[in-house]
Amino acid sequence: MPNGTRILASIMFADIVGYTAMMQENESQAKELRDRFRKTLEQKTLEHNGTIIQYYGDGCLCIYGSAVESVKSAISIQENFLDNPQVPVRVGLHIGDVVYDDDGVYGDGVNLASRIESLSIPGGILLSDKINDELISHPDIDTLSMG
Repeated sequence: MPNGTRILASIMFADIVGYTAMMQENESQAKELRDRFRKTLEQKTLEHNGTIIQYYGDGCLCIYGSAVESVKSAISIQENFLDNPQVPVRVGLHIGDVVYDDDGVYGDGVNLASRIESLSIPGGILLSDKINDELISHPDIDTLSMG
């Protein structure tokens, strides 16, 4: 995509909760969890037609062309992390404009998705209202309003 291209995307941030403390406690186990985190995200993002834009330490930024697919991907990721060894991951999702350049993507939509992810809990998926609105015609995906 050419630099400066603007698209509407479903933006997902995910990160491992407490990773710094894990590294201080047991470096090799923390690395094992991070490797599992990355492998799972690569698999599930691809399965749901998403793109991993960048990894940052214990986190990841992905975009999808579909809000529904991004939510299904997040659900699949969190279900996978219930298996041992469990990985405490929080996920945030939002729909918004993103701008591509040589360093990845940026824009208000990316910033908001990051803030939403930071409010999530381990094992949780926190959605913006914009994402939730796209799920109305998908009764197989249950959501709960946090107010």
